Amino acid sequence: MTEVTGFFQIESLVNAIQQDGAWRWMVAFYHPRGPGCPNCRQPISGPRALDSFWSLGRVYCKACDSTFTATSGTPIHETSWSPEQFVKFCFLIATGRSAAQIALILGKGTDTVRNMRERVEIWNADINIEQPPEQQG
Repeated sequence: MTEVTGFFQIESLVNAIQQDGAWRWMVAFYHPRGPGCPNCRQPISGPRALDSFWSLGRVYCKACDSTFTATSGTPIHETSWSPEQFVKFCFLIATGRSAAQIALILGKGTDTVRNMRERVEIWNADINIEQPPEQQG
């Protein structure tokens, strides 16, 4: 298999990533305890709040009377990135694609891709800091 053939196989895999699966992966990775309020850390349990969370809407927390977006606590919070684009980005980074290649595939600017890479590195470093010492790598 040549590199060009491998590249096209990766491309077809990237196109298979769907938003629902991408969002569920992001929640499992960035919210391992499940959907919860970023302000008071209470789990989200009401059916309307859960529905809003899973559909990427605004969520109301009865415990602390606050609202937040479902992407709070993830690198795509307050960006134009969708969960699908983010998971594709992660996959492409893992396969060694350059920022220019990723930008072309995702329809984003090269600087936008570079900024997301920096955001992810910072975000993941923060996650490691917050973990108990026995869970840090």
